[in-house]
Amino acid sequence: MKFRWNYKHSDEDTIFGQIKENRKISDSFIHSSMTDLPDHSLLKDIDIAANRIIEAVHQKEKIIIYGHDDVDGITSTYILYDFLEKLGSQNHFYYIPNRLIDSHGIQQNFIDKVKDDRFDLVITVDGGVSCKKAITQINELGCDVIVTDHHIVLENLLPPALAIINPKQQECKFPFDMLAGVGVVYFLIKRISEITGITDDRNYLFWVAVGSISDKVPLLGVNRIFVKEVMDTWSTFDDNTLYKLSPYLEPGINYSQRMNNIHYIIKLLSNGRGKNGEHKSMKLLVTHNKEKDRIINEMQNQQKNQELKLENIRRYIRTKLPRTFENHFIFRDLDHQIPFELLGYSASFITKKHKIPVVFIKNKNGIAIGEARGTNGINLVDAFTHAREHLIQYGGHAKAAGFTIRSSEVNNFISKFNEYINLKQAVIEENKRIDIDAVISSRELDKFNEYIKMDYNLLQPFGQGNPEPKFLLIDYLPQRDVQRMQFKKLESKMEPEVPYNIVFTFNNSSFKSIDYREKRYML
Repeated sequence: MKFRWNYKHSDEDTIFGQIKENRKISDSFIHSSMTDLPDHSLLKDIDIAANRIIEAVHQKEKIIIYGHDDVDGITSTYILYDFLEKLGSQNHFYYIPNRLIDSHGIQQNFIDKVKDDRFDLVITVDGGVSCKKAITQINELGCDVIVTDHHIVLENLLPPALAIINPKQQECKFPFDMLAGVGVVYFLIKRISEITGITDDRNYLFWVAVGSISDKVPLLGVNRIFVKEVMDTWSTFDDNTLYKLSPYLEPGINYSQRMNNIHYIIKLLSNGRGKNGEHKSMKLLVTHNKEKDRIINEMQNQQKNQELKLENIRRYIRTKLPRTFENHFIFRDLDHQIPFELLGYSASFITKKHKIPVVFIKNKNGIAIGEARGTNGINLVDAFTHAREHLIQYGGHAKAAGFTIRSSEVNNFISKFNEYINLKQAVIEENKRIDIDAVISSRELDKFNEYIKMDYNLLQPFGQGNPEPKFLLIDYLPQRDVQRMQFKKLESKMEPEVPYNIVFTFNNSSFKSIDYREKRYML
């Protein structure tokens, strides 16, 4: 699929100047640091939650952390679990639901556990804000609930929790609402640390970066500060798990290698779902050193199998794609070829390539599970709200959300979802484009060399919300320029004496083409 090229000529003389102008980048963005973090006491209910947790530890109450089985949920659970131990708790536990077994939200099996094991306090991390019915039941057992979350808040579904810490709440005064779940938990820990005087572990910040990157929150504002601090001070982290993983990591000399290491850790921690609230990734993080090597070996084998599974899924999806796409794509896995935990991955695979909203649906014993991924301008939670009469439960982010639904209601949901998408057709079409950050002529490559040497690292770390810049190279003549700029896999498709315009990215000394047209293509 060919996309429109969205760019403008600039009076800025340098590559970096063009990027700053087009992205509206300020000096504060480039030079922000940990000292620029907002006051976390502005998070609604944070003091209520902090004081209740301190009380529970002092009274030796029984505490359980209810997490989420993605990497954001795992890292959130881990740093809070570890900090409770530093506070002096010897009566705290964790529970990681298995999305292969459990549906979205707090399920009855966890409520039964709270009742049978007589817990006094439940703390949810990376979830819980839409679990009104379940939290009501837990309250009726005489157990308090603290919710820490970062997903979109639906006011009519707010649970009756003792405290809800979520920057997306209407009454929350915290100035940045795009935190990952682990970022919310990190600020709760910092607040408890301030109140008690018990120092938190600086290594928590490393896991905040891992969880934030894995959850694809925008690397802007607070998230950028977290990740940039980890990237800039990489060698200062001495976490035991990180030490055990070091033989499998790149040297970490530059930003690119450090980001590669974090992505390796994310892939590793994405495996290990278990039963009865257990998760191998949590065991890896909390266990003693002598056990870590064995768990790492097991998880590496799981990761290899996962990569094979992902390749098979991609191959299967390609056989099911239409020749041309409309403004969205809905797929029902009636052949049962896609595992439930990979529905979101499958939707992302298509959304990323074709820049359209995508929904994948799979049946499970009369109940269907849906995962959706969206594009700029489309709020999936709003789309699900439009179809809420047909859904059992739903939640998530604007661009990544999920739901459960009775199988008999799937066709009705699809009709309502189509209705919503048709209202947004102009927005979807507008986003089928490549946004170009800087334009350069093949005769001005000295400017690009200057950018690489002087300014390239100032924009890092790259990620969601702050992607690697896209450059438009004008008048690229293969026979003349191939030695100066080598675009792999392109040269064989080009006529040596025909000039081209190429959109590309640059990463750690290599060029990757995104799109190209013959020069006569009207810019």
